[in-house]
Amino acid sequence: MWDRVAQCIRRSAEEILGVSRGGGGRKRGTWWWNEEVREIVKEKQKVYADLSSSTSEEDKRVTGGYVQGFKKVSKEGCRYSKECYLREVISEVGHEGGRKRCV
Repeated sequence: MWDRVAQCIRRSAEEILGVSRGGGGRKRGTWWWNEEVREIVKEKQKVYADLSSSTSEEDKRVTGGYVQGFKKVSKEGCRYSKECYLREVISEVGHEGGRKRCV
């Protein structure tokens, strides 16, 4: 009996609300990135794609070193970009009208 009730509720909800195709995923915290950080991350992704597609051990070793370097640079860039953004927001809060941005 409960199964039929649950099916009826699901069917009604599907008719009214529709069906999501999924793929929402988790939201990434990239809203505070500046253009410099975006470029660094794009470059890191390209190098990582090269690493994934390479077949020889020599290429993997060389490309792996590049990936590690880009990883370090992108983390530092992200950290700096986030600090700058947060400083800007904090300084705006001190001014009149800045509180609206935080709410």
